Amino acid sequence: MKWSEQAWERVEPIYNKILAMPFNTELSNGTLPKEKFIFYLAQDAYYLLAFGRTLSAISGRMQNADLVMAFAGFSTGAIFAERSLHESYFVEFGLPSEVKPTPSALLYTSYILSQAAYANVEIAVAAVLPCFWIYKAVGDHIFARQKGEEDPYKRRIDVYAGVEFAAAVEKAIDIADELAVQANAATRQNMLDAFEMATRLEWMFWDSAYETEKWKI
Repeated sequence: MKWSEQAWERVEPIYNKILAMPFNTELSNGTLPKEKFIFYLAQDAYYLLAFGRTLSAISGRMQNADLVMAFAGFSTGAIFAERSLHESYFVEFGLPSEVKPTPSALLYTSYILSQAAYANVEIAVAAVLPCFWIYKAVGDHIFARQKGEEDPYKRRIDVYAGVEFAAAVEKAIDIADELAVQANAATRQNMLDAFEMATRLEWMFWDSAYETEKWKI
């Protein structure tokens, strides 16, 4: 069994809970309150900028030139997505250019940045993989249930169900599998742990958006 197959098997119960979350079920049927969607977009922009920095850091630690280029490309894509948010939804909804993260967004971004900086590079790759893979799977699930052109959230959903993003996801999975084959048993286990942790943080991120999470003090 490939490492990626083990990883997905391990997080599938969490993934199913993500699909059942109010945020994603309401996003799917177009009934998500606009204020929750706007809150999510702002936090997603914050996340994507940190995600781009994380991917760039991983790129710089790779020894293989092809992997350096792959993660550099992933980083550029994430930052481009963040810029696209600012140029479209941020302008449309009048959101401030500077976004303060929620506790969950700060926890998630701090986790992936720390993995990129301090963990073995194989583990760092596993930690960022859920943002590719889980988002793609959720995007496909929601895309298949859209109501059509009248869906108010169609533009955002289409990004994660697109061909270009699908290619990036497949490449990221293949890289993780390649690194896992070369790693020892302990590293592969730590990769699974990191993948599961980041998947849990994906759940927290969506939940915090639906609850419009605030700092309590």
